[in-house]
Parts: sequence; structure tokens; C-alpha cells
Amino acid sequence: MNLISYLKIDSEIFIVGNKTSGIKSSISIFKKWIQLKKIDNARHSILISGFLKRRKKFVLEEFYKTHIWKNLFIKSLPGVFGHKKIDEGSKLLASTFSYSIKGSVLDVGCGTGFLSISILYFSPDAKVSLVDNDLAALQCSKLTLDANNLKGEIIYSNLYSNIFEKFDLIISNPPFHDDLKITFEIIKKIIFNAKKYLKSTGKLRFVTNRCFNYHFFLKENFKKYSILATTKTHKVYEASLK
Repeated sequence: MNLISYLKIDSEIFIVGNKTSGIKSSISIFKKWIQLKKIDNARHSILISGFLKRRKKFVLEEFYKTHIWKNLFIKSLPGVFGHKKIDEGSKLLASTFSYSIKGSVLDVGCGTGFLSISILYFSPDAKVSLVDNDLAALQCSKLTLDANNLKGEIIYSNLYSNIFEKFDLIISNPPFHDDLKITFEIIKKIIFNAKKYLKSTGKLRFVTNRCFNYHFFLKENFKKYSILATTKTHKVYEASLK
């Protein structure tokens, strides 16, 4: 939609992508503005083309969605995790914040900022840093903080790549999908590198799908660990250096 706002009428547009990426939906999504049709396909990809027939002014605010949780406002944009609804795993992790958390907190892969404002809701004196490598996610986190009159440090970082201090607590709801494929690389990196960014008494707390087991990774990198909470679909791990 942003690109459409810059193009002239009758501009020719090409869209190419994997068949499983949702590209086929673009024909119906953009039918008001572009007359798209499939012009070629390979084994895994599709090429779609069409001409712009109608322009639209791009207003970013039109794409924001607001969720409400415990009287808190969560701002989200399409493509940011948790856009359609607040993730159940995030809610479970947030439920473990119901007692006072002191010191500094690092929210790895902050997304909409839901986990960070959940901490600040129960522990307003906590110092929270929110990191993500997605600019749209960071923008959502900033707006989520502002909407609730809460403060946190927003940092562009690929996991720990732009972090230069140690924390009392690291929290995360890490993805386990790369497109449609299951991958454990992100959570492995979070676990294996966490001790570099935790104080001696620091802890790592993250939520994951209940069917996945991270005992080996945790045992290899932490003194002790436990499962704090579970549901039928998710569980929350906490690991300590001491």
C-alpha cells in the first residue's frame, strides 16, 4: 500500500514469491487498486503482474490495531508478532510477572512490547530495555509504551548484537518458525549467549510450545532451571546462573 501511494496510474507491478508465502492472496487483497493476474510459475514460486488503476494515500495509522489487556493498550502493525491477537504463550509468560520484579530487564524480540508493559504494570520501578531487529516491531513497542505512559529503552538489535550491559532478568517469547519451517536456532542463540548478558544472580525466563524440550540446552548453560508455569499448549522456563 505504501508503494502504491508513490506510483503513477497504469504503472506495471510485478510480485514474485514462494507459493506458500501467501502471494496468491495479493490478487484479492489489491483488487480495488491493481488488476493482478498470475503470469508465470516455477516449481515453488509464482509471478504475478498487473497495472495500477487507482492510487491511495498511505496513512500508517490506518494499519494499527489496538489490543487491551488488564487495562493496558497494545499497539500492533501487520507483520508484527501478535498483530491479530495477543499470543497465548505471551499471556502465560506475563502471568509469571505478577510478583515484584526488581532491577534491569531485557526483552529479547519485543514485538508489540506486550511483555515489557506487563512487567512494568506489576513492577513500575523495573528498568526495561526492549530489543528487536524489526523496525515495525520497535515502532509498535514505542507506541505501546507511550499509550500506557510507561518508559523503556528501545534498541535496534539482532538478539544481543547491540547490547553492551548485563541484566537481572532476560525475557523472551522466541519464534520457532522460519516461514513455514520449524527452527530452534533463535532460542538456542538466546540460551547459549544469555549468560554473557546476565548479572551473576541473573535469570533467563522464556515461553515455548509445550511439545518442545530445552532441558539439554539449559543444563549445558545454567546452574539450575525449572518450569514456572504450563498450559495445554505452552510452558515457561526459568534458568539461573547460581
